[in-house]
Amino acid sequence: MAMIKCPECGQEISDKAKKCIHCGKIFVEDTKENICMECGKIIPEDSDLCPYCGCPVEKTASQKVEVPGIKVSKKSKKMFAIIGVVALVVCIIAICGGLYFKKVSEQKKIDEYNTYIDNVNSACDNMLSSAATGETICNLTRSVWYNAIYKKDDSTTNKYTKTPTTKYKGTQYYAFVDDFNEALQNLFKDEDIQKKISSIESSQDSINEMMKKLQNPTDDLKDCHDAIFELNEVYNSLVSLATDPSGNYTSYSSSVNTTINDFKNKYTNIKNKIPEKK
Repeated sequence: MAMIKCPECGQEISDKAKKCIHCGKIFVEDTKENICMECGKIIPEDSDLCPYCGCPVEKTASQKVEVPGIKVSKKSKKMFAIIGVVALVVCIIAICGGLYFKKVSEQKKIDEYNTYIDNVNSACDNMLSSAATGETICNLTRSVWYNAIYKKDDSTTNKYTKTPTTKYKGTQYYAFVDDFNEALQNLFKDEDIQKKISSIESSQDSINEMMKKLQNPTDDLKDCHDAIFELNEVYNSLVSLATDPSGNYTSYSSSVNTTINDFKNKYTNIKNKIPEKK
């Protein structure tokens, strides 16, 4: 490539220049056809080399890649809009449905939690009431047992420990029974005692049904579950002492004291472990 002088302004320019860079004189017009810069002849559009001189081809016209447009009809646009709205509505329903079922599930857990606590409180109250009756019977049994052995007069136990003997001048005389077992039999034949025992046994049956509902606690109620079952175990021991005394007086009396104190401690323990309802 050589330098020549522009015929218009006389300044030096390349002999390959299409126009003067100084004065703007155009030497070669832009055309869609490819022109060889070496020999100046027209080159076929798809050629990469000039077929006349072999010079590499420099495209004079920019090549554009056209992407055919996609025409969408008004009906199709409307259909796409409807589909979009439907999809949005479905998503909203799905989200709302998920939130609703989550809320229902959470509420169900809360209801089950609160129901468990209600059942624990109900079982505790029933045990306390029944245990109080059982304690009364146990204490009376001990008194009758002791007074029958040691032939001790007592206005509360005499009707069990004494039997009528002779009647002199209109006065009825009584004597202590020979065997304390007879006194205990008299006690448990008493109508009032039988009613109390029947009440205890009925309460025990109800409590057993309540305990079945408390067998499968959630993790956060495990301590409460363990405490109520410990109380129930002591309660059943107290019921047994009240309704079916056995052994000798000393062992029975000791068992009553131990069981009553144990029940009170277990009752206090469970009450401290029952959480508030949600």
